[in-house]
Amino acid sequence: MSIQRPLGPIGHCSARLRRALAIEEEEALGRAVRVRKDVRDQVKDRKAGGNRWSRSPNFAVPGAFHERFVSAGGKVTFHFEFQAISKTNDGGCRITTPEGSKRLAVGAPAAHDAYIDRPEAVEVTISPDGFDRYAVRPSATEAIDGDRAVFSNISHDPQERQAYWRAVHRHERTPGADRLTLVPERASRAAWRVLADAQDVPCAVRDVAAKFANDRGKRRPRTVPLDELAINRVAARKLAKTLASILGTTKGKLPVRLSEARGGRSQYRLTAEFPDGLDAAGRRAVTEAMCAELEEIGMMYVAAIHAPDHHNDRRNHHLHVACHDRPARRMGDRWDFEIAEPVEGQHERVRYPYAQKKIAEWSRDSDGGNYRAYGTASIADMRRFFAERCNEELDRLGVTRQLHPGDLRSLGCERQAQKPLGTRAAPLDAVGVLTSRGIENAEILWSALLREAWIAAEKRAKARADLRRRLLEAERLCAEGSVIDQARTASIRDLIARFDAASVVLQQHDAECAEYDVTLAMARARPDKTIAVCRRMLEAIKGGTADRAEQQAKGAIVARADQAEAFLAGITAIERDHAPVLTEHRTAVAKAQAAIDEITSAATALIDRPEPRRASKPARLDARSTLDALFDRIMKDDIPVLPPEGPVTEYRVPGVTRAEFTALTTPALAEMAQRRLAAFADLQAKRMIAAATDVASVGLDSLQRAAAGGDASAARTLKHVRAYGEHPVYRRVLAEKRSVERVFAVGTSETGRGWRDWVGGLLGRSPPIQSRPPIEPAQPHPMPEPAKDAVLSQRDEAVAALAAALFSEPALRVVEGEHGLVIDATHAPDWRFAANAFADEPAVAHAMRRRHASPWLNNSVVERNRLLADLRAALMSAARSPLRKVGKEWEVDLADERLATLVTAWRGYRRLEDLLADVDRQRHGSGTDRYVVEEPTRAGVGDDVVSRAGDLAVSHSDMPSDDFATVITDWRGRDRGR
Repeated sequence: MSIQRPLGPIGHCSARLRRALAIEEEEALGRAVRVRKDVRDQVKDRKAGGNRWSRSPNFAVPGAFHERFVSAGGKVTFHFEFQAISKTNDGGCRITTPEGSKRLAVGAPAAHDAYIDRPEAVEVTISPDGFDRYAVRPSATEAIDGDRAVFSNISHDPQERQAYWRAVHRHERTPGADRLTLVPERASRAAWRVLADAQDVPCAVRDVAAKFANDRGKRRPRTVPLDELAINRVAARKLAKTLASILGTTKGKLPVRLSEARGGRSQYRLTAEFPDGLDAAGRRAVTEAMCAELEEIGMMYVAAIHAPDHHNDRRNHHLHVACHDRPARRMGDRWDFEIAEPVEGQHERVRYPYAQKKIAEWSRDSDGGNYRAYGTASIADMRRFFAERCNEELDRLGVTRQLHPGDLRSLGCERQAQKPLGTRAAPLDAVGVLTSRGIENAEILWSALLREAWIAAEKRAKARADLRRRLLEAERLCAEGSVIDQARTASIRDLIARFDAASVVLQQHDAECAEYDVTLAMARARPDKTIAVCRRMLEAIKGGTADRAEQQAKGAIVARADQAEAFLAGITAIERDHAPVLTEHRTAVAKAQAAIDEITSAATALIDRPEPRRASKPARLDARSTLDALFDRIMKDDIPVLPPEGPVTEYRVPGVTRAEFTALTTPALAEMAQRRLAAFADLQAKRMIAAATDVASVGLDSLQRAAAGGDASAARTLKHVRAYGEHPVYRRVLAEKRSVERVFAVGTSETGRGWRDWVGGLLGRSPPIQSRPPIEPAQPHPMPEPAKDAVLSQRDEAVAALAAALFSEPALRVVEGEHGLVIDATHAPDWRFAANAFADEPAVAHAMRRRHASPWLNNSVVERNRLLADLRAALMSAARSPLRKVGKEWEVDLADERLATLVTAWRGYRRLEDLLADVDRQRHGSGTDRYVVEEPTRAGVGDDVVSRAGDLAVSHSDMPSDDFATVITDWRGRDRGR
């Protein structure tokens, strides 16, 4: 059927380009690319002979070369192929590929020279040991940091690896003979009877056919080995076709097929393409990850990273992996599966006692599923794993384009996938020589690109039509509206006029411009590819890296490049002839599209203007249900209830809706609502007091740590702090509690209990049990909040708190500075501001001098107790008394310099003095009192009080005797009657 389509100026340019190509014009007008039948028939009739340089090219046929499809999210598909090699009954190999199986000759060559020219490094036609040599050849493997990128757990010696693969193939199971399989249900009894009477059919086949024709009941498929027929595989295929023509087919299923016996799998091959943009370190990391997966399940493998050479595109980095699913180890000069032992009582039968079992999970589903489906899923998992590892490395490098493990359709691309060219067709197609598969791929590719270009143009046209329809609708609404709306009509009509002018240009030329771009790329694809390949080879010849055959073909390579450039010059001449028309209309299309974009932006405010709506009558409210819902929300979400204040005499709930406010003020429900709100306010006040007391006593940081550790009480307190943190009751109670806590932050309370016990008694709680980590006490705040009835002024409180912290905080240090003593708050960041602000205050300066003279305060209570216990043990265990008192000072003779220095550095520390006196009395038998070092988790009574809080506790004996009294007296001497 003839397809008629009017051509515009640019369409005539595209038509002239198409006439320079060997494609059908009528098909191209229908957005499909079909190579002319006469050219296709020449390719089918041509006998394959000569190399690619001796065969004539045809640049008029488009090549299947184009940029890879990239999704909107930057995802691209990639080449990932998995193949299996199995043993045949003649000792040869049969390889299974996505295109089917291929039988190799006995003793397939191990050399890789026949594949050195292929543009893709995908090897499918060499034996296992030959593949190892091919995969790790020095000319192909990538060098990373000076080392060849070859990974293996078999051996680092190539000769040993090749011997391993030969041994594996030799010891794998040898299959039986190939056979013809006859299926009775796929032909009628009459057809089987005709076959049984055919005289030119082998007797064995006729006997089976006679049984199928005459037997009653259930009939099962029968096989006839080729050995009985005395024919080879080629004759068996012809015989199968003859038998099928006699029997006919049932629903497309042949009643006779040739079945190949499959031997043991001697090798698996994986070929994967690395993404463009991945560096050498990333490729190594991905390869090591793949090898680690194989190593984990016990596979034997060799892997190699191939770098592109002059035969390949610069981006053609890829991975080769050859592996086997039987674990093996060397035993002397052989592998464990090679060691055979005779079986007693059985002539010439041997067993292999050291051979390890094959890895079942590699090829069999542990759940008993179909092994084909399991294999397909396993390969998909490997592909996904490879893509994920590559994407991780691309993320590291900041590359946005990533691999997609699915197919084109899963990326939203409707293109039909191209078929692999194979090892013979790919080198030919790359230099302009036509192949049947190359023609098919070119038709698939360029037809898809033409359709995509037209579909995109049609979508743009549809969007323009939709925009014009909406503009017309907006114009109509404005014309029917008020005076203000009618004033907008002029703006809309102006936009419509501008839109129509731009739309006419796009309607005529937009699609044809897109079609021309695809046609030009199609015309240039094959010559551009050929020129690029020829230039790489000529550069390799010039650099001395080409092989001998390529050097001998230098003249043919130069001639082929000249032919491609001559064809390309004709395409350029056509483009140059039409340059004025193209430039004019392309400029008009660009301006028109810019105008459409501008109109779209300007029309948004006019089109999206909300239409006026009639006011609807409010729905009748159920006030009681609304109040119940509000009360539930107050309890569930801890919504604060504000008490009466000033002229307001009712309880209030901030943030209520209009419906809830109406329900609260309904005369019939107002009294009940106020009673409920008063009850909520009392309950919340109790929660606020408890929360403020906890925050003042232990601090928010300690509460958060305790809540993270699973303390439900701390979590509940934090919840109430978040809910009521701005409530005036909470803020007032918090200020009061903080002022009280500062009085008891150092030392003990008036009753002699530790301050933490005092807080626990105030809250009505018992001390925390040891099975749960206790909440740590809060750090004294350097700048406390002001309170109306505070004991001290804000500044005096901060100064006193800092002075006290110098004796209670081991993290605070006093060190010698350039101009005297300074406070080092590096490990106590909460005190940095206070240390900088109040270091010159007399009380703080006095505390700094005393702290610097008391180095034991640089250690926590736990550390001091431990050091004193170590000192006591060393003194008591010495063979002779190491203590000697000279005047008022003790001298000690200990081998442990750390403890001996401790005695000198901590002079003036009362607990140390008591310990030394006690040890001296015990060593000389002059006393019965013993010094007992307090445990950090026990509460002491008397002069040596140690708080449950551990490291932050302070005892009388830990501080210089006069400083503790000075600080407390200074605080309490200004007490205003509290």
